[in-house]
Amino acid sequence: MAAGNDIYALKDGIIPAQRQMLVDTVIGIGLPRGTYGRLAARSYIPCKHGIAVGGGVLDTDYNGEMKVILRNDGNAC
Repeated sequence: MAAGNDIYALKDGIIPAQRQMLVDTVIGIGLPRGTYGRLAARSYIPCKHGIAVGGGVLDTDYNGEMKVILRNDGNAC
Protein backbone atom coordinates (compact mmCIF):
# COMPACT_ATOMS: atom_id res chain seq x y z
CA MET A 1 0.00 0.00 0.00
CA ALA A 2 1.40 3.40 -1.01
CA ALA A 3 2.24 5.99 1.64
CA GLY A 4 0.90 8.84 -0.47
CA ASN A 5 -0.85 9.85 -3.67
CA ASP A 6 0.51 10.75 -7.09
CA ILE A 7 -0.13 14.26 -8.37
CA TYR A 8 0.36 15.59 -11.86
CA ALA A 9 1.23 18.92 -13.44
CA LEU A 10 -1.55 20.90 -15.09
CA LYS A 11 0.36 20.99 -18.38
CA ASP A 12 3.47 19.43 -19.91
CA GLY A 13 6.72 21.33 -19.80
CA ILE A 14 10.48 21.04 -19.98
CA ILE A 15 12.79 21.87 -17.12
CA PRO A 16 16.21 22.79 -18.53
CA ALA A 17 19.26 20.97 -17.11
CA GLN A 18 20.46 22.36 -13.78
CA ARG A 19 17.36 24.59 -13.43
CA GLN A 20 14.16 24.53 -11.41
CA MET A 21 10.56 25.44 -12.13
CA LEU A 22 7.42 26.15 -10.09
CA VAL A 23 4.72 23.82 -11.42
CA ASP A 24 0.95 24.38 -11.10
CA THR A 25 -1.23 21.44 -10.05
CA VAL A 26 -4.66 23.13 -9.70
CA ILE A 27 -5.12 21.04 -6.56
CA GLY A 28 -6.32 22.47 -3.28
CA ILE A 29 -6.42 20.40 -0.12
CA GLY A 30 -7.61 20.74 3.44
CA LEU A 31 -5.56 19.14 6.18
CA PRO A 32 -6.76 18.10 9.63
CA ARG A 33 -5.70 20.36 12.51
CA GLY A 34 -2.43 19.23 14.07
CA THR A 35 -1.09 17.68 10.85
CA TYR A 36 0.88 18.81 7.83
CA GLY A 37 1.30 17.63 4.25
CA ARG A 38 4.55 16.81 2.53
CA LEU A 39 5.42 16.81 -1.17
CA ALA A 40 8.17 14.38 -2.10
CA ALA A 41 9.30 12.33 -5.07
CA ARG A 42 8.95 8.59 -5.02
CA SER A 43 12.34 7.00 -4.62
CA TYR A 44 12.75 5.96 -8.27
CA ILE A 45 12.01 9.36 -9.88
CA PRO A 46 15.30 11.14 -9.04
CA CYS A 47 17.37 8.09 -9.98
CA LYS A 48 15.57 7.39 -13.25
CA HIS A 49 14.90 10.95 -14.48
CA GLY A 50 17.16 13.30 -12.47
CA ILE A 51 14.13 15.30 -11.28
CA ALA A 52 13.94 16.30 -7.60
CA VAL A 53 11.13 17.89 -5.59
CA GLY A 54 12.15 21.05 -3.72
CA GLY A 55 10.38 22.45 -0.68
CA GLY A 56 7.40 20.37 0.12
CA VAL A 57 5.76 21.23 3.47
CA LEU A 58 2.07 22.13 3.42
CA ASP A 59 0.90 23.75 6.64
CA THR A 60 -2.56 23.06 8.05
CA ASP A 61 -3.66 26.68 7.57
CA TYR A 62 -2.57 26.89 3.90
CA ASN A 63 -5.59 26.95 1.61
CA GLY A 64 -4.28 27.97 -1.80
CA GLU A 65 -3.33 25.95 -4.86
CA MET A 66 -0.67 23.33 -4.24
CA LYS A 67 2.37 24.17 -6.39
CA VAL A 68 5.50 22.08 -6.64
CA ILE A 69 9.11 23.13 -7.16
CA LEU A 70 10.76 20.64 -9.54
CA ARG A 71 14.49 20.69 -10.10
CA ASN A 72 16.34 19.03 -12.99
CA ASP A 73 19.64 17.88 -11.50
CA GLY A 74 20.60 16.10 -14.71
CA ASN A 75 22.71 17.34 -17.59
CA ALA A 76 19.92 17.12 -20.19
CA CYS A 77 16.34 18.32 -20.62
